Amino acid sequence: MRGFFILLFLPVAALAHQSSISYSELSPRGREVSATLRFALADLRTQMKLEDPRAPPIPALTRLVLEPFILKAAGVSCALQPGVIAEPDGEDGLALHARWACPQDVEELSVRVGFLELFPPGHAHLSRIEFAPDEVSQRVAQRDEPSFEARRTRSASSAFWRFLLLGVEHIFTGYDHVAFLVGLLLLGGTIGELVKIVTAFTVAHSITLALAALEIVTPPARAIEPLIAASIMFVGLENLWALRRGSAQSALRHRWALSFAFGLVHGFGFAAVLRELRLPRAALTAGLVSFNFGVECGQVCIVLAALPLLSHLRRAPRFAPAASACVAGLGGLWLVNRLLLAH
Repeated sequence: MRGFFILLFLPVAALAHQSSISYSELSPRGREVSATLRFALADLRTQMKLEDPRAPPIPALTRLVLEPFILKAAGVSCALQPGVIAEPDGEDGLALHARWACPQDVEELSVRVGFLELFPPGHAHLSRIEFAPDEVSQRVAQRDEPSFEARRTRSASSAFWRFLLLGVEHIFTGYDHVAFLVGLLLLGGTIGELVKIVTAFTVAHSITLALAALEIVTPPARAIEPLIAASIMFVGLENLWALRRGSAQSALRHRWALSFAFGLVHGFGFAAVLRELRLPRAALTAGLVSFNFGVECGQVCIVLAALPLLSHLRRAPRFAPAASACVAGLGGLWLVNRLLLAH
């Protein structure tokens, strides 16, 4: 059982990785590629001194992230052009605007995101490549796979699988969402009760994922991320309260409503990745469906893997209270951390 608790606390060490994401928007036009790269200030400050984002050190930023960001057209390197512009991107970000000149018209583009070697191991880079308004590709790069390619035409099935895999990856690396799901399952319950709880969570986050990705409702991340952490802490504390009072069955009867309410919040968190890709509305609808399906596939895998293990461990009298305390503790740590980052 000790090993289980060690695994449960591993997300604390990985907290910085969970939200460590950078973005790029590439627009090939003829022989030139215009780009905007977006970074969180917290990530940049792990690599350099950055006191005032309103007056960023452009030469240092160029060396850190633009020179290692290598573009090739048809296998031949493109040249970074002078005139890089840097400006604040929201309250906690920085945007770099740059241009690359290529030796020929860009019909296919290969990119190596070299700065991933410097950023934390869990850092992900999401890229949107717009050859034309109706020809948009999306890619994901990480330290173990820092390069990607994009061509002018992509099949619908390829885009579907790409977004599905992005959704699966997001739920598996979203430690806070996993902790919330585990917390919901710790009280046990019948198959019918558990299906009701998980279905409520699925329906709720699908609603807000769509609303946020389509930019109908877009609450700021600095409000949503602490709320997600608070939901994890709350479900852990409710477990402890129900177990202490011997009212687990009573708690299970209304848990679907709790799952639905907090699922609405988690959906806004899921949408952040998809919305940052800035897809055109036609591509966004298809991407939204496949991304959400990927999230559901990952969620089902987590539930199916966790249920037998939790069912076995619950036979130990102290397991459920101790595990619930761990979930509440993780939620509390994340809540404090995110509130501090928000300010």
